[in-house]
Amino acid sequence: MRKAGAVARKPGGAARGPRLFAALPLPGSLRHELFAASGAIARLLPSSVFRRVPPENLHLTLRFFGPEGGPVDRERIAALLRERLEACSPGPLTLKAAEVSAFGSLRRARIVWVRLTEDGVPEGDPGRLLPLQRGVESVARDLGLPPETRPFVPHVTLGRLRVPSRLSAGDLDAARPRAPDAAWSSGFEAGEFGLFASVLRPAGAVYERLERFPLTRG
Repeated sequence: MRKAGAVARKPGGAARGPRLFAALPLPGSLRHELFAASGAIARLLPSSVFRRVPPENLHLTLRFFGPEGGPVDRERIAALLRERLEACSPGPLTLKAAEVSAFGSLRRARIVWVRLTEDGVPEGDPGRLLPLQRGVESVARDLGLPPETRPFVPHVTLGRLRVPSRLSAGDLDAARPRAPDAAWSSGFEAGEFGLFASVLRPAGAVYERLERFPLTRG
């Protein structure tokens, strides 16, 4: 059996390395609730239109680096990320799941996602998450990758629609749990992020955590 970090090969094509990305992991209780929410949304749509992200793959992406090869080298990325953390040491983050929304528009939704907010940070304050993401973005620049032109929106992707579909704000809001003890409405501490490899399997993408980066100095 090939390891998750091994090179995948298209039938009759050239070898393709795994896609590398930096991301914050989520606690299991929140991932369970997010997956339940994507199930509620799937029931509103025609069969097979909404492709849900499996619970084990739910995370907050900080930056995609692309397929491994050339400048996208896992050891170089890991070394640069450690340098950035040595310089800033942002400390742990307290994050909370907020509203459910869609990229594209509610009339022609293509991706359904949940916004994450940094708990206790007033509006206009960058907090700790945004400087962390900017540090990760600077690593991509050092590798010679094109800069990310879209503003950073902290979110977790719940699923993708195979065809653009209409959704209502009320339906999306109804998908979130309302129990007072739900993990959704409680903040969680993110004390580290990771460098991950994504390898496409017949059953879907498999993520392997290659490196861990604590947000506080030991």
